[in-house]
Amino acid sequence: MKREQTRRQLASVVIGLLALGSTAACQKAGGDGDELAAGGRLAPELDPLVEELFSLDLSPGLAVAVVIGDELAYARGFGYADMETGRPVTPETLFYIASTTKAFTALAAALLDHRELLDLDAPISRYVVELELQPPLSADEITVRDLLTHTHGIEDGGPVVFRTAYTGEFTEEQLIRLLEEYGPSESGRAFRYGNLGYNLAGIVLERVRGETWKVVVDEEVLQPLGMASTSSLMSRIDMNRLAMPHYPTEDGFRRIRLSKADENMHAAGGLVTSVLDLARWLEVQVNEGRLNDRTIFPAEVVRETQRRQVDQDREFSFFHRHGWGLGWDIGTYEQDTLVHRFGSYPGYRPHVSFMPQHDIGIAVLVNDMPLGGRLADLVAIRIYDHLLGKPGTDEKWAQFVADSRGSAAQARDGLAEDLARRAARQGSTRLPLSSYVGTYESEDLGTMEWRESDDGLEVNIGLLRGPAEVFDAERDMFRIELRGRGEVIRFRVEDGEVLGLSYLDREFAQIDP
Repeated sequence: MKREQTRRQLASVVIGLLALGSTAACQKAGGDGDELAAGGRLAPELDPLVEELFSLDLSPGLAVAVVIGDELAYARGFGYADMETGRPVTPETLFYIASTTKAFTALAAALLDHRELLDLDAPISRYVVELELQPPLSADEITVRDLLTHTHGIEDGGPVVFRTAYTGEFTEEQLIRLLEEYGPSESGRAFRYGNLGYNLAGIVLERVRGETWKVVVDEEVLQPLGMASTSSLMSRIDMNRLAMPHYPTEDGFRRIRLSKADENMHAAGGLVTSVLDLARWLEVQVNEGRLNDRTIFPAEVVRETQRRQVDQDREFSFFHRHGWGLGWDIGTYEQDTLVHRFGSYPGYRPHVSFMPQHDIGIAVLVNDMPLGGRLADLVAIRIYDHLLGKPGTDEKWAQFVADSRGSAAQARDGLAEDLARRAARQGSTRLPLSSYVGTYESEDLGTMEWRESDDGLEVNIGLLRGPAEVFDAERDMFRIELRGRGEVIRFRVEDGEVLGLSYLDREFAQIDP
């Protein structure tokens, strides 16, 4: 009860802070500055709905924006951007948006296609002439559109995704060489969501424009939209505006290490933005290329990205996904079409969606995973239900709130149990800790370093780093947490000597004991 009261008090404090500032930024978003500084014209009716959901304690912070037609009708921040410093979330707070980036990358490609600088239906061999794929795959038979619609037929994941999304250690030449080792997808040429197609599409954009995909997206999409707070370069953002990533604990949240830098911001997931900037993005989507009564992008290009290009059949959260456009999931929430693109990464979970038949768009950003994902979706659909005036929703929402409170409690209990299990595993290792210290190398995944500290072993590979703990001492296995979840590494030991280790189905050889 005390924690819930604190949350509600904090929400009130943040609302007060908003009433005192951010007027200039709100005016840029397209609305009356004074009204938006107080949350927008919908604040009196939406604030209580969002505050109730935020009180479920599913994320340290939350930012929300609602667009109706060409109006930014609501913009609010709740909670903490950083629990260690007490810095609050405002509509100007920046969040990493992970795979929501795909919609921006795809629009940039579609715009180049419209100007005949790129042909979406040309084979990728036209642009990446040196790429050789494993038969039966052929760069002559896979188009740029196939990359953007996840129908390229190449197996996903592996070292290309690991290097681009996590370690940041790669060159274009390396990625092309690694792609030559990929086999066909188990799903053939049917839709299969992943990062790989967009990683390769980023290389295509670079070949077409002679600039990195980051420059292409910035010049083709972000600058025309006036999304001045949005960037693919962590080095250029004001870190005092960034919502820091968090992870739930048994009774709250802890801040986790920020593992994003310029090097691992990639075409499938590489933007930082605010809900105010996303409001501009959503306005141009619901108005088919227009923003503030000005044409920013050709209507036919925007419609093409929103058009169902391929079928899919997936249930995700409260939504059924039945199609994919260019960078967008196309699905339904209850009976209404919902065009959306979410994302996830340790400490972040964006929800960006719009209902084209109602001209409503909603952006919700949180700085926690995994509980925050449910909060982001709950806030969005609560607002949709309210704005659409759906009858008889009180009972439904009472159940949603109860279910969410119960699942959150269950998840926190599970965390406590997991910590207890992990603590019980700790003890003496088969070899001295110093025996595992060293540098290990994989041609595919890169170089991993293990060091000894006062607290035990520490490991890093590229931009990823963190502590290691004993998983199975007798089998020389350690638990690490580099990518936001527990993973197990096993050392290869012969006659008491460490020779290498296994990670992500790849062998690392020790090169510097």
